[in-house]
Amino acid sequence: MTGPGAGTRRLLGPLLAVLLVTTACTGARSDEPHGAAAGPTGYVAGPYEVRPGVVLGTPVDDPDTQAAEHPVVARLLELVARTPPGERIRIITRSFSLRPVADALIDAHERGVAVQVIANRHASKDFKAVARMKEAIGTSRRKESFIYLSRGSGRGPRTATHQKTWTFTKVGDSRRVVVVGSANLSYYSTQQYSDMYVFVGRRDVWRVFDRDFRDQVGLEPPRGPGYAPVLGRHRVWFFPGWDLDTDPVQAVLRDLPARGTHLRFAMYAWHGERGRRIAEIVAAKARAGARVQVIALNIGREIVRVLRDAGVEVHSAAYDDGDDVHSKLSLLSWTDADGTPHRHVLTGSDNFGTPSLPRDEVVVDIDATGRRSWARYVRWFDGMIERAVAEGH
Repeated sequence: MTGPGAGTRRLLGPLLAVLLVTTACTGARSDEPHGAAAGPTGYVAGPYEVRPGVVLGTPVDDPDTQAAEHPVVARLLELVARTPPGERIRIITRSFSLRPVADALIDAHERGVAVQVIANRHASKDFKAVARMKEAIGTSRRKESFIYLSRGSGRGPRTATHQKTWTFTKVGDSRRVVVVGSANLSYYSTQQYSDMYVFVGRRDVWRVFDRDFRDQVGLEPPRGPGYAPVLGRHRVWFFPGWDLDTDPVQAVLRDLPARGTHLRFAMYAWHGERGRRIAEIVAAKARAGARVQVIALNIGREIVRVLRDAGVEVHSAAYDDGDDVHSKLSLLSWTDADGTPHRHVLTGSDNFGTPSLPRDEVVVDIDATGRRSWARYVRWFDGMIERAVAEGH
């Protein structure tokens, strides 16, 4: 399989020195397919419990005909199909070209589900999925259903929509379903490794993400920048609200011990001054005894040098057939001085770059200690590394 722009990526080389941030971070290559088949639609009634935990996406062979088979897309279609009439679906996405998803959401709207979508304004260009949504549910935010093509957010004048978040009031027998991670709703995304994390029945998580949607769509006065709620064992940071000196990701990494620590990073982009600062923190941990593994797509040469000089294992995420990695994932494992183990997952929409700081982004710190999701994440990460090694990246 050769994906959109695969030859271009190979010509650029596995490690990019110059990043065009406006395209590297937007998912702008979410091209329309040729003759793509519609995905499954229609309400599926009956007993159903949503499975909490991680959803791990691996690339499909042919996005034109298999987009609905990508694990992340398949899970979204399943959740939409199980949402009863009278409930509500809210989605925030950077790109939106997947026609099976548009068809499923339109079907949900027609059976009485309130369907509300925020997509970045660039998603309106030539994307038939957006055109279908606009025609079927409209763009008025005063209605129960709408698609809103954002030019920013109420949280800051320089913001742009980059989150990937879905919320459902009820799916089957499960209430308050929140899904957050790194997957765009584009055909290009079906040729990428991406991850989403599912929370079920967590009233605290639900309130935070539901309010975030209302902030972004302008349904009520925003909370302002720098919102960082603690949710039990988990934490969330909503951008904007931080700068290079107060960046919460740098703070988390800086506070980790080094000896006995294993840091794994799967990143779509790692660049700029913020990326350099993060790399220097990681490199210092490696020199002090931490094991560090990195697989990244758009990563600057200077950052690669900083990491490799410290003995960090670095691989390119540009695979030979055009697949790549779109996650913004950090897997952090360490042990306290008293022998207590810790396993944390940082995921969401935040690339390791300065442009993330003023945008609408979310970073979720999931305490995965003792959870099955941790082992699944590690196996998935190891698979990406093994593939890169086999292809000589």
